Order: sequence, then structure tokens, then C-alpha cells
Amino acid sequence: MTDGSVFDLPVLAASRWMFTCYAILGDDGSVVMVDAGLPSSAQGALNSLRGAGRQPEDVTAVLATHGHSDHVGGMSTVLDQTAARALLPERCRHYLEGETPRNFGVDANVRFLPMMGQHPFKPGALRELAQVGRTDGYGRRPTFALPFIPSGYLADGDPVPGAPGWTVIATPGHTDDSISLYHADSATLMSGDEVLTHDGRAWFNPEWVDRRAHSATEERLRALDVRYLLPGHGRPVEGDVWGRARSAGECPPGRGILTRCARRFGRWG
Repeated sequence: MTDGSVFDLPVLAASRWMFTCYAILGDDGSVVMVDAGLPSSAQGALNSLRGAGRQPEDVTAVLATHGHSDHVGGMSTVLDQTAARALLPERCRHYLEGETPRNFGVDANVRFLPMMGQHPFKPGALRELAQVGRTDGYGRRPTFALPFIPSGYLADGDPVPGAPGWTVIATPGHTDDSISLYHADSATLMSGDEVLTHDGRAWFNPEWVDRRAHSATEERLRALDVRYLLPGHGRPVEGDVWGRARSAGECPPGRGILTRCARRFGRWG
């Protein structure tokens, strides 16, 4: 994926390796950034605004779909250049108050291996992840930390501030704090890491901290009308999104070494 517009939607995307930042363009000229990701992906999204007739100062909010380092690591980049509000899932409030987030183990990472080859590898992005993972978010570190104070928190059913028509959906499973954003009028789902895409198909994330919650979330999302899926990892897809979707316990086919390793050594089913 290159930096720029997504389909015919009022959404921009900027990716560095498999880390994607989205920008929702409001009719009133405002911008909401979602999953600022790495500093470079956040900067790429900010730079792309000018091509859409917007400026960084038009960004009114930057939010994350969950607190993993690769989703909050670029928020400071946005906050340093804009007057945006920083918004996080409600569960992150508890993490900042001392609750320890649950993390998945190595076996989940093995199941995730097929995703590693979906985008051209960029060593710089890996270095960025290692750097921000020491100070921002969790996953690379056991506890949750941020170099800024959040402006607010988002819960299930909340409207997305600054993005009319978009609604927050609690989608626990990949992590306990995961949320997605849904725009009913355009049937667009911005799924964070709860749903990925692999080889042009939706794939419910094989990395999970709670399999039961993940299954319930899959059932809830499949009941939505979704024609456009904008994932945290993988390329956006359109069309019959759920008709071709794979569940979290299904390893995608393929002869690549990463997929073959995942199929052989991952615990599926």
C-alpha cells in the first residue's frame, strides 16, 4: 500500500511495512487520525493530508484501537504537530491506573507469521517498533505507559469525536481493550487488529488473549454489513468481505516459508 486515498472513501492511509495509519476526512474540513502506529507512518499520514487539501492543523483527534506499541507509538508525532485530542479505548484508563494488560504468547506469534510477508519488509520500521516499544503502549513491554496524558476514552456505542457517522464498537479478543470503528452509511469497518487481511481476504486475527471473547466478537462483526474493511495489518479490501473471511483458527494456504511454518508449528482449531 502506498500513502494516499483508500478506494473512493474519505479516508487516507499511510503504511510502513505492515503498520498502517488512517486519516478520516470530515465534511467540515476536520481530520481524525486512527492508529498512528509508528512515528514514520504517522508522519506519512500527516504529509498525505496536503494532497487532499488538508493541513496537519486540521487534525482534531488521534485515537488508537488498542494500546499495543505499534498502534500508539506514533501518537506523539501527531500531538507534537497538531492540537489534536488523544483518545484511547476505555480499558486503557485501567491500564494507566495499574492494571496489567494480558498478552498472548509465542504460539500466537507463530500463527501470525503469514502476515509478515504481506508487505515489503522495511528494516527501519522494525527499528522504530523496537524503539517506541520501550516507552509507548504495551506488548513489547509488560505494562502500559505513555509519554502524554490522554484527553479521553472511548467505549462501546460512543460516537467518534470529530468523525460524524462513525461509531465505536468494543471488539475484545485480540486484546482486552480492542475497539473497532464502524460507518454504517458506507458499510465501512476500521477493524484495528481484530480483523486482518491476508491475500485479499479478511482474516480474524490468530493472535488472541481470550479465545471466547474473540469468537463472540467475530459473530458480532459478521452480523454487520461491511463492504469496505480497513485493517490494522494488511491491505484494505472491498466487496464480499465476510463471505470470503477466514476465522482465527484457520491458517491461510500458501507455499511461502512463513505460512508453512505457521501451518506446521502453530496451534490451530
